[in-house]
Amino acid sequence: MIRKYGGSSLATPEHVRTAAGALAALAAEGREVVAVVSAMGETTDELVALAGGFAERPEPREVDQLLATGGQATAALLALAVNQLGVPAGSLSGDQAGIVVGGRPGAGVVEWVDTHRVRERLRRWRVVVVAGSQGRTRDGELLTLGRGGADTTAVALAAAFGSTDCEIRTDVPGGHAPGAGPRPGSTARRPVRVRVLHSVWPAHGTAPDPLSEGHRVVGVAHERDVRLVSLTLAGDRPVRCAPALAGLVEHGLHPDVLTWRDCHEVRFTVGGRTPVDVIGEVARELGARWAVEDGLGAVSVVGVGLFDHSGYLAGTLRAVGGLGAAVTALTTSPSRFTAVLPADLVDAAVLALHETFGLGLPAAGVGG
Repeated sequence: MIRKYGGSSLATPEHVRTAAGALAALAAEGREVVAVVSAMGETTDELVALAGGFAERPEPREVDQLLATGGQATAALLALAVNQLGVPAGSLSGDQAGIVVGGRPGAGVVEWVDTHRVRERLRRWRVVVVAGSQGRTRDGELLTLGRGGADTTAVALAAAFGSTDCEIRTDVPGGHAPGAGPRPGSTARRPVRVRVLHSVWPAHGTAPDPLSEGHRVVGVAHERDVRLVSLTLAGDRPVRCAPALAGLVEHGLHPDVLTWRDCHEVRFTVGGRTPVDVIGEVARELGARWAVEDGLGAVSVVGVGLFDHSGYLAGTLRAVGGLGAAVTALTTSPSRFTAVLPADLVDAAVLALHETFGLGLPAAGVGG
């Protein structure tokens, strides 16, 4: 079976030992166990800050090299903890696990998985721990998958192994972790049933099944650290919105939740750790004004055919609007509705959306 643990689920040595005990118990049942891990606790943020101390604008390739070590260290620690319980275990980097990726630094996409790498290790170990959100390109370059990458890794492994079960351990009861599931462009196409379980209250999980007839909403994604960027162009330059965005992308930024207020202003979100100096440089080149709003988060309803019935969008708006705060930005598509709102309301929004769409919301509150 495939089980993924997020960083907050492995934030302390005690958390790691708890996860090790659960994995050892699964192995004792005679199961082959593959665990996928994110970097523990705040490791990723600490590594990003460390890079910023050495370079004003760190090279994306080198940032990927650095960030990959967080997941690899966590995988090694979890394997050590499992071994201490008398269960043979070992850790693998994404590359060692046979995960082949394409794309650019910080935004890699899984292309395929060479399963014989992990299968070979399972002959020696009862538990294999894989560092998530990373892989190797066909040219031998290491890439990280960016936001939600460990979830993507877990689902891609499950699909490649033909496993119909993939557990995502999260600190939001029943919550769907960001990016859980193969990204657009991924080659993982085998149907995988994803169970989303709370790390402390495993009974409080949901099992969204996007392949079941009549189940259009399959999960809720969330992100707690988002910046909203506004770029306002001079009155005679409205046609330069697209070139402005192209300039930002070329500098390594990845705009999301993209909206135009009018032909002169473009708004988009970026991850909270994204450096904003690049935005200022591009704005100055275009003679544009720019502003950044911090302290935001985002929630997304994920599904298929969401425009087929008005109840999906109406339900999303009622659930988020009922929290008593303004929605800063909203985008819609047939597969995703995303609302940007104050970060301190993200957990409440996740719970409200699960209740609205019947995704197995427990009575317990949001954890950690």
